[in-house]
Amino acid sequence: MPRRITEDCIASGTCVEECPVDCIEEGEEIYVIDEDVCIDCGACEPVCPVDAIIEV
Repeated sequence: MPRRITEDCIASGTCVEECPVDCIEEGEEIYVIDEDVCIDCGACEPVCPVDAIIEV
């Protein structure tokens, strides 16, 4: 299952740097994950400072 970024996101951008397939991009207020591109590697999850990345 791909990951999703919740509304708790503070848009620090640390997750973007960790994604090996570049599926995380800046949305209007928070970062978003393109679930069609996400390979569910989980690299983004441990670097999120507010635990805003969850498994769908």
